[in-house]
Amino acid sequence: MVGVESIKESILSYLDPEVKEVFDIGHYLITSGGKGIRPLITLMVCEALGGDPEGVLPLAVGIEYVHIASLLHDDVVDGAKTRRGKKSANLIFGNQASVLAGDYMYAKALSLYAKYGNLQSVQVLSDAVMKMSQGQLLELRSLGKLIEEETYFKIIDYKTGALFGACMAIGALMAGREDYWQFYHFGVLAGRAFQLVDDALDYYADEQKLGKPVGSDLAEGKCTYPLISVYKWLAEEEKKLFYRGEKESLRRIVLELGGVERTRKRAEKELRNVMDFLRTFEKAENLRETILKLVYRDS
Repeated sequence: MVGVESIKESILSYLDPEVKEVFDIGHYLITSGGKGIRPLITLMVCEALGGDPEGVLPLAVGIEYVHIASLLHDDVVDGAKTRRGKKSANLIFGNQASVLAGDYMYAKALSLYAKYGNLQSVQVLSDAVMKMSQGQLLELRSLGKLIEEETYFKIIDYKTGALFGACMAIGALMAGREDYWQFYHFGVLAGRAFQLVDDALDYYADEQKLGKPVGSDLAEGKCTYPLISVYKWLAEEEKKLFYRGEKESLRRIVLELGGVERTRKRAEKELRNVMDFLRTFEKAENLRETILKLVYRDS
């Protein structure tokens, strides 16, 4: 099995731009605390299904390029100042350079898929990228609004879940599975569980563990599941706290009403479906453990 360090080395070596600044931006993000978990999942799915993880490595790297590109673009859109506890790339290199470096990485990912993959793999990756961009736009249009649960799940399934879906689908596809879209579905659910826990952490985790200030989502006007899950119990004056930007008062109320516990229970429900699916595969034990550690990274 290809190790995490080998994955990181491959992510840097395949990047290979002619313009040094593209490499500098990529290197900054790749070495700033990212665990390379998405390419690792791709390789682990492939291996669990009897495929060759070495052969799927370039495609796994391509998935990480898509992830990095999305971070670069998201930080520009959000005006972010931190990423993984460090200064965001756009703050160091500028918005224009960050966007263009992200564009390069999207194109590099497709180049790797054209060379090492097949038509179906390009379709899977393209579908994920289209969903990710739509999810980001939907989130942008939802800022400052108290959204419905349905809208929230569409945002996170597109922004986060789609790429997890691609990880599992590509791993399955390159192992010769014809039911790779089924793996995509359960990858989306794993991504949903990951994002639910992430949104819960925003209400209570310390800044060092979270990699950003606690309460960032509320400060940015994002309505996430902890708030959605307790909304019906809020008094009218308490609802107005969201629109007035009084994040700390609202955060405490959501905690008192059990919003974090409800969010984690919903994550457990989604994750249980993923684990039940993976238990049907004899060699997927390490994959299950990796996904559990990924989701419950605060435990």
